[in-house]
Amino acid sequence: MPQTHPAPKGRTRLAAAATGAALVAGVGGLVIAGAPAANAADKNLNKSFNYTCRVVAGAGIDLGNFSVGVRTQVAVPTSVRRGQLIAARKTTITLTLPETLRAATTGLLQGTDVSGASNNASITVTAPGASAITAKIANLAAAKQAIPAASPWTIRTVGDVPAIRVPARAHTSATINMPARFDVAATVYQRLGTTAPVTMACSLGGSRAIGSLAIAKNASKITAKVSPKKIRAKKTKAKLAVRVAAGSPAATGKVTAKVGKKTVGKGTVRNGKVTIKLKKFKKKGTYRVKLTYRGSVYAKGATKTVKVKVRR
Repeated sequence: MPQTHPAPKGRTRLAAAATGAALVAGVGGLVIAGAPAANAADKNLNKSFNYTCRVVAGAGIDLGNFSVGVRTQVAVPTSVRRGQLIAARKTTITLTLPETLRAATTGLLQGTDVSGASNNASITVTAPGASAITAKIANLAAAKQAIPAASPWTIRTVGDVPAIRVPARAHTSATINMPARFDVAATVYQRLGTTAPVTMACSLGGSRAIGSLAIAKNASKITAKVSPKKIRAKKTKAKLAVRVAAGSPAATGKVTAKVGKKTVGKGTVRNGKVTIKLKKFKKKGTYRVKLTYRGSVYAKGATKTVKVKVRR
């Protein structure tokens, strides 16, 4: 037993280990804001990050920075809808700690078990067109567990991710992000029955994106009313009062009117409506006017054919 080594140093490394467990829990919670359970429609996310954690042991003894690696694996929905409530669920993340840390924990600190928790870890969901959503992970902790006699040393953590509602104005995808920073309080249980408290402040620079969720576009439907009632060849410019129903938000975008391959009118949809003035028809007859809505970041495109009767 390396008695010549100062106890604070051992605590520092051990603290990093115990804290790491809580850290991992925080990371995992962020990611699992997907479907309640994996199914055929889910996709698996698998990504690793390195957090920098400042460790302090006992009464304010600064032990320095440690790099803690975290691997996140989770199943999330392949696609969600705007306004959809993604159900709450448990999250589990596994942290693998280095041999040097395991040896320092069992040797210098005389540790046999560790536990840890974080009360400020949260996930962030971002999507173009909407404000970011931050969701705090509750009950995020690693229960007391034995330190193995040899590597690998893995720590499994569990936390509760709250339900998250997809923003109503989000565009076509939402990105799930790891927490930028969080704090951990850990406890090292020692052979003589005593404990060593350790705190760790962790941060992650650069990209924090774990993966993305596709946001399905709303289906759209076109209806149109022709005016005036009497349309005369070479004299009357017909109008089409067009409505595009595409859920929320209200439809925007372009609508084009064609007879065969010839464009006879076009307009811009605002708040789901547009009035299109058609070119004068040169001959009498019944014309089939095809309306095409091109869609938007929120809605799929749609088509509708209306009949326009032209008199002499």
